[in-house]
Amino acid sequence: MGVAQRAITALAEQYAARFRETLRPMRMIGREAEFPIVYPDGRAGDVLQLWKPLLARGGFAPRYDDPDARTLIVALTGPDGTVEVEVGRATVELVLGPYEDLWQLAEGSSRLLLHVVEAVHQMGMRVLGFGIQPRSRASRALMTPKRRYGYLAQAVGRAWWHFTATAADQVHVDISRAELVDAVNTLNLLSAPLIALTANSSVYAGRPGRYLSGREGLLGALGEGRAGMTPGPFLSVEDFVRHICRYPCYVLRRDGGFRRYNRPFEEYLQAHGPDINAYLWHEHYTWNSARPRAHNSTLEIRPACQQPHGEPLVVAALALGWMEARAEVQAFLQDALPDPWATMRRYRRAAILHGLRAEEPVKRFVEGVLHIAEGGLRRRGRGEESFLGPLWERLEQRTTPGDRAREVVRSQGVGALVDHTSYQF
Repeated sequence: MGVAQRAITALAEQYAARFRETLRPMRMIGREAEFPIVYPDGRAGDVLQLWKPLLARGGFAPRYDDPDARTLIVALTGPDGTVEVEVGRATVELVLGPYEDLWQLAEGSSRLLLHVVEAVHQMGMRVLGFGIQPRSRASRALMTPKRRYGYLAQAVGRAWWHFTATAADQVHVDISRAELVDAVNTLNLLSAPLIALTANSSVYAGRPGRYLSGREGLLGALGEGRAGMTPGPFLSVEDFVRHICRYPCYVLRRDGGFRRYNRPFEEYLQAHGPDINAYLWHEHYTWNSARPRAHNSTLEIRPACQQPHGEPLVVAALALGWMEARAEVQAFLQDALPDPWATMRRYRRAAILHGLRAEEPVKRFVEGVLHIAEGGLRRRGRGEESFLGPLWERLEQRTTPGDRAREVVRSQGVGALVDHTSYQF
């Protein structure tokens, strides 16, 4: 066994040990909800302008990108969660949970979002239930001036700018150590129907775009495998860690600073051994549709766009339902699809373009996996299956929020889309 392989084996053991052995009585759920901030005409706003009105409310504590100099606030932490500025300075992120159920998550989301919406309106801007900046192009000018982002932009290249305009609804669901590999495989496969049901980033750079899920379509520039669906199933935690180590590590974090690296992480292991903290930093800059998060023992489900204001928890409901019903999902996929990975990869590409109008792998496929999610939620015994209601309506009409956004812009313009998608309380 070579030096790198021994390091990967040791790294996988350290990594797995960070996940909890057993679940809590209820599988917990959290959310990283991103929202575009715009001016009424659709131009990109500025999250950094929100810190002053939010701090004036009391109850928030600032976090700085540069803790010593304290020149750039990047987040405020309050009793209901954290308000952060994302890669794009016109994207605000709400970090929520963990909560025991979707009802608690809905209440916490509403309380924190109310503070944000009121502060945004106070500054003459709007919060959108949409998955991308509708008018301003992704660019260096939109990037938040965090120290690490400058290094990452240099290392990644132009593909990095896509992060400055997009807004996801990312869900974190509790997993145990024994579930890790199975959860990663299953939820990556299900990224295709998730995108089909939730595509909501169809207008960007001021006009209807090629993709209904512009967020996923444009982030494909990062390279297939590193972003989006994984290339195939993993057989073990070590298999997963080995896969992540093959990708270039863009930037190293060193002594409070950063350094471009841009070489496969395997090379770093060869020289430095199984450095778990360096691995976790590297892994954070891979963007698969379902990725394990060791710091809180969750699976992060990433590919959904931010949703319309009247339907805020459909992504969380779908992800939680599928996680609770993974055995049923796997049996369904095995019965329905002779080659699940190749088939779902094709369907995923079609879903990014066409949403629920994409040709399904087999007849009533989306209906089948939606029923499975509903059953998983129902077994939790808290009535959370009601949160899936809007998805059943979308499926019946074969229409996503992205379809409606295109229609609004084509008939009335970007200003009307801002009105259509703005949060009001």
